Amino acid sequence: MLNMAVRNTKKLIREKSREQNIRIGRFFTKKGTAALMSVMCRASDTETVSILDPGAGTGILSAALLERLCLSATPPKTVELVCFENDAMMLPMLEYNLIRLRRRARHDFGVKLVYKIRTENFILSAADELGGCFDYVIANPPSELLSKDSPEAVALSALCAGATDIAFLFAAMGMKMLKPAGEMITILPTAYARGVYLDRIRLYMMSEGHIARLHLFAAKGKAEKPDATKDEMIVKFIKSPPAEGQQISISSSYSDGDGGDITQLPPFPYEHIVNEKNGTLLLLKSKEEAEILSRVESLPETMGSLGLRMRTGLTLESRYPDSLRDEPSDEAIPLIHPKSIRDGLVHLPTEKYIVPVIPSLAQKNKNMLFIKRVPAKSDKRHLLCGAYLASQLPRNGKISTHNKLNYIDYIDDREMDPAMLFGLYGVLTSDLYEKYCTILSKAPQINATDYGNLPLPDAKTLREIGNQLLLSRLLTPKVCSVVVQNALRPKSGRSF
Repeated sequence: MLNMAVRNTKKLIREKSREQNIRIGRFFTKKGTAALMSVMCRASDTETVSILDPGAGTGILSAALLERLCLSATPPKTVELVCFENDAMMLPMLEYNLIRLRRRARHDFGVKLVYKIRTENFILSAADELGGCFDYVIANPPSELLSKDSPEAVALSALCAGATDIAFLFAAMGMKMLKPAGEMITILPTAYARGVYLDRIRLYMMSEGHIARLHLFAAKGKAEKPDATKDEMIVKFIKSPPAEGQQISISSSYSDGDGGDITQLPPFPYEHIVNEKNGTLLLLKSKEEAEILSRVESLPETMGSLGLRMRTGLTLESRYPDSLRDEPSDEAIPLIHPKSIRDGLVHLPTEKYIVPVIPSLAQKNKNMLFIKRVPAKSDKRHLLCGAYLASQLPRNGKISTHNKLNYIDYIDDREMDPAMLFGLYGVLTSDLYEKYCTILSKAPQINATDYGNLPLPDAKTLREIGNQLLLSRLLTPKVCSVVVQNALRPKSGRSF
């Protein structure tokens, strides 16, 4: 059935002009992806099942799921299929494929297919309907950024915080159309995982159901860059609350899943992948990433439990241009700038000084760990740290810090000892944490909340790491990685 729908679709593409051929060829679900999506569905043991295929195109996904149900141990007697498609170019081939599918299902499997093609706008139609009609929704929705004034965004204004990709609205409406315990397998942009503007949609999806499976398409990177995740993923939703102890199955592939290249990761606890506060997702695409996640999150402390805090630098230069100085003076204090961080240390003298015209522009000169808050485009790492010792400026009781820096010190304002300072530096500069932060955030900038939640070793281990680095006098990421690896090595002696 799937092969037949794909052959006919390719015939349609060949019949069009080259310009149209290229344009419409991008819209269709590839055979391997359709097969993978269909096997994600649990076969139903009921006599009648209902399927919704919004944005059906030529019916490739419908064919894949119908074939999956017909080949199951207990195929249904009747399949009720509703396809939404409003592109006139697709409709004749969709109708032809569904007629062929109906004949094949009846002749080969004794399954009655009852189908209906609806040519209206799916989002606007679904917004007006009661929903709760379908056992399955299988979808490869269009991906197009809609303005907040578009009819679809207006109809779902409660879910749209601004311009929104129509694919996410398809998913929300698909969830609405499911019966309780129904399943939706859909392709979504990976922006769903972390996009702040999608909080409303994610919270709605969480209130209606849960995620049972994720499949990521990994793109092979160049030699100097790690593998990246492509812009789309397959997500399986079930319209029911997550059960106690619920796990999520995660897989990945370097193609579209029609070969033997699928990597299946061990199941993860639901709460490790889905943030219960805003529904953001942690996307893991390899066993190595799963091991890194497990290793780091097994560590016992966080900044808060260690009595540490992270703050943002005090001075935004554009607000106090008249207070800036190029040379030191009795009134001006050093301004620690992101450019001062090089090779793991804060290098002095600073390029700028500032007259603290208001008290909030000055802070106590003490040992601190600085981290660039906004890495430069040329920076290759998420965590760019610089250890600073108050003894570097012995004559200054006060200093100021640039707003594009974050700094870590103790909550109670006590001095951080050098061993703890360099221990923190070593951990955050190691490849283990760089890879962990890459998993947490595909963007180069990490927010303060993520920093505050970073799992850390205990204080004793941090000081051991710091003392090793102070003895070695080498602060490169490679050295930090070796020292941290040795310090966190399991008792069995097995390296990570």
